[in-house]
Amino acid sequence: MLTVASRRGFTLIEVLVTMSILALLLALGAPAMGTYLQNSKLAAVTSSLYSAVQTARTEAIRRNVQAQFVLTDTPVSTADIANVLAPAVAGVNWVVRAASGATFVPIEAKAGAEGDASTGPPSVQVAGAASAPVAFDGTIPFNGFGQTLTGVRYTIDVSNPAAGICAAAGGTIRCRRIIVSSGGQIAACDPAAPVGDSRAC
Repeated sequence: MLTVASRRGFTLIEVLVTMSILALLLALGAPAMGTYLQNSKLAAVTSSLYSAVQTARTEAIRRNVQAQFVLTDTPVSTADIANVLAPAVAGVNWVVRAASGATFVPIEAKAGAEGDASTGPPSVQVAGAASAPVAFDGTIPFNGFGQTLTGVRYTIDVSNPAAGICAAAGGTIRCRRIIVSSGGQIAACDPAAPVGDSRAC
């Protein structure tokens, strides 16, 4: 006597319901994932800039000479970049250089605020400032003691206008700030973090 083996599987209805639920979950999660990716990009750029400023300060102390962190739009592939660069308050590239007699020697440089060496404008933007009476030109100089050469406080704001408004201004993007005190202490912080939070400025 022949027996028919039972066949187990999914019906077309079950597959369609499952796919509909997955599509709904993806649609709901996509905006949050996009915000997360943009915030991660800002954090990565801030980390790169923080390390560069720290390198400038460290080299100033190690060499006992003036060292500078410089924001610039001059391509970092330019010959003699340490001496021919033009500082820019919102430069997309950065260079760390140290004084050597009447000139500078390059220590480190990176093309593009995002580090991708792209020819187009980066989505992440930086803007620096200095405390009065110093006018910020894109340069943060350190002396051999690791203090700012000008004796003032510097800030660098990192934002991504293409992704949205900073959380401090009511948006969802967690913009960052790097603060360099007159004594040379360097800190990275979140302007939207509440007072008492370890990430607060």
